[in-house]
Amino acid sequence: MVPTAEGQSTRSTVTGTVTDADGAPLPGAQIADVAFQRGTTAGPDGRYTLDGLPPGPHTLEIRFVGYQTAVREVTLQAGETREMNVSLEERVLETDGVTVTGTARARSTLRAPQDVDVMGTEDLQSGRSAALGELLQENVDGVSSIQTGAQAGKPVLRGLSGKRVVLLKDGIAQEYYQFGVRHFPTTNASEAERVEVVRGASSILYGSDALGGAINVISKPAPTTGVDAFEVGGSASTQYYTNNNERAVSLDLSAAQGNVGWRVGAERRIADNYHTPDASTFFEENPDTGTFGDPKYTGEVPFTNFEQWSTYGQVGLQGAFGTLQLYGDYWSNAQNFLLPTGGPDDDNPTSPPPNGLGQNLEHSNVVLKGNIVADGFVFKPRLSWQRSIRQSGAPGTNLGDIRDGGGLARFDYPLDLQTDIYTGRLEVAHPSIGNLSGTIGAEVQHQDADTRGPAELQPSARTWNTGVFFFEDLDLDPITVSFGSRLDVRTVEAVPNDRTTDSDQLDNTYTTLSGAVGASYAFGDGIAIATNLSSGFRAPSIFELYASGVHGGVAAFQVGNPDLEPERSYSADLSLRVRRDRLTAEVTGYVNAIQDYIYLENTGERGPNGNLPKFAADQTDALIPGIEATVETSPLPWLQVGGSAAVLDGTGDGLGAQGGDGELPLLPSNTVSGFVRWVPADTGPLSNSQVQLSLKRSLEKDAAGRFEPFSQFDEGFGPPFGTASTRAYSVVNVEARTTLALGLGAPLTVSVGVDNLLDETYRDFLDTYKGYALSPGRDVQFSLSTTF
Repeated sequence: MVPTAEGQSTRSTVTGTVTDADGAPLPGAQIADVAFQRGTTAGPDGRYTLDGLPPGPHTLEIRFVGYQTAVREVTLQAGETREMNVSLEERVLETDGVTVTGTARARSTLRAPQDVDVMGTEDLQSGRSAALGELLQENVDGVSSIQTGAQAGKPVLRGLSGKRVVLLKDGIAQEYYQFGVRHFPTTNASEAERVEVVRGASSILYGSDALGGAINVISKPAPTTGVDAFEVGGSASTQYYTNNNERAVSLDLSAAQGNVGWRVGAERRIADNYHTPDASTFFEENPDTGTFGDPKYTGEVPFTNFEQWSTYGQVGLQGAFGTLQLYGDYWSNAQNFLLPTGGPDDDNPTSPPPNGLGQNLEHSNVVLKGNIVADGFVFKPRLSWQRSIRQSGAPGTNLGDIRDGGGLARFDYPLDLQTDIYTGRLEVAHPSIGNLSGTIGAEVQHQDADTRGPAELQPSARTWNTGVFFFEDLDLDPITVSFGSRLDVRTVEAVPNDRTTDSDQLDNTYTTLSGAVGASYAFGDGIAIATNLSSGFRAPSIFELYASGVHGGVAAFQVGNPDLEPERSYSADLSLRVRRDRLTAEVTGYVNAIQDYIYLENTGERGPNGNLPKFAADQTDALIPGIEATVETSPLPWLQVGGSAAVLDGTGDGLGAQGGDGELPLLPSNTVSGFVRWVPADTGPLSNSQVQLSLKRSLEKDAAGRFEPFSQFDEGFGPPFGTASTRAYSVVNVEARTTLALGLGAPLTVSVGVDNLLDETYRDFLDTYKGYALSPGRDVQFSLSTTF
């Protein structure tokens, strides 16, 4: 149906010019209404027009490479055309941005009551890696990563990870078998326009699993042009890492004619085994006199290679009605895992034979999403289908077996899990009522989990979750107050297995109510304080309820508990934020009390085969307090310095000796880091150049006894080699980056860096290979990227 002239007249327009501080136009500057997923680009004269906007409040983000991002708030009347000229300052420090994740409506990160970090397109182009956890750890202060080689990294927010941090794609929760400590997000940043990280409970908008926060991967929008115009564009990048001979190439192509746009893209990564610094292994010493904790493997670490690729495509329509997009992607990762099993060879006792297993991971996504304007309301429907597959071969199989067939038919994997996820979500942004604006919504999700292989690590099950919510903002400038609530009902129906012989334990239903209130106060130019009080919940997963089998990736026999209660989180935080031209800083104190915290305990018993330790699910009440701080300043135009620190603790009732409080598992070590950055002035064809030297200091960390994954590697628990606790260490990194103007309208960004410059011998506490191998040694990295 073609919109009528009357319908068109209710739409509003923002137009103007984007210039630098001297008034020169900035052609190509990006102007976006992030919440409405509508944007445009400034023309050769810096002029732009962003039309088709609904009446009401809007938060616009204006970006241009090498300049400070500007955030402008504007309230539009029906049919109004507003002139808004923007002058951008050359970037000294990045001071602000817009967030749409975890907030009632689009907000400046300075004034959002929630604690949010945003990685934009420029950061993603230069800093991508195979693992989402590592990408965030390297670019967002305070985020840690549970690493297993170069391809596997799980984000950790305020001491919580896995099922306690929800991963979103365009606001839809993603499923990737988060129950495993080595099960990492099955997504790729090459398809993202931005990644937003929200710290603190976010159950109001996203339901179960958001106790620690939310990570929202927001896909690139389908492009549009003026009427009857046809345009094409794209970007390309390539990367190389010397440590594991990792090669990556990605390509993004887009085309648009009028209000219709298309986009396709793909990325391919191939890597060999990673290398550690040269050091003696336990078996190179006399096994009878070797120092406890010496690693089993150093140098080239076997069975750590992988192959990864992803592809995506979308088509979008933009008009007076709003926007509508159909999006699909596919991600695949074939990898090896090094296992701790195996001992000295009888013929060569100093050379223990390595052992590994091959895995095949796949994730598919199809999403229909829209922003539909009607009578001052903005309807945001989302329909999504996902398929997540995790397949593991038996110990001794490897990546070649998985990729080349090797006799492994589709259903011949010992562990073969497939889950289909169907999600329907509708958010409605209502017209402003005085100073009140926000959203109401509902979400329904159905998961169909099918265990297809003979290894019944978890049973087949069906899960339904229905949630309704509202989240509102009250603008009382300079004070912003946010508040909301959510009601969820979740039902889990399992197929009988060894843990569910009692038919009464096959069905579990959980009904939970969550709420939050927060406020921010901007009491000066670029200075604000913010606070939040929130509650969240997490329903037990199928694995936690009904697991019964060998989990080869963690070398343990694991069993669930059908009587587990939902986790309930009650958290509070207080932040002081400074966003000035030459100074940005933030310090946040938080505390998170979690009732019925679920953990796995090493029972001291052995599984049915007698070879592996037995871990069982249980619950306790937990408390996690912490402080995060970061500062960055530019004392001279060419010099930037900064630092950050993250300190936290986590205890659970009855987890310590003699039944007292004890440490929670999987908490990151306390860290302090700093950097010095040289930013030379643009000269000739070079722009946006910088050279950075950084240092990270991680303090020693003791494992949480029998509750820590891989606790069997600490002295007195099991093998004589390796460790579960780690010592303090320091790592030095260096990076140089510049953009080269080629004179062809396609600037080339070049980056060269070295991680672990001094080839430090260390084991990170969240490195799951720490039990039998060192963390990676020196790694020289090369990166090229361009847009056209």
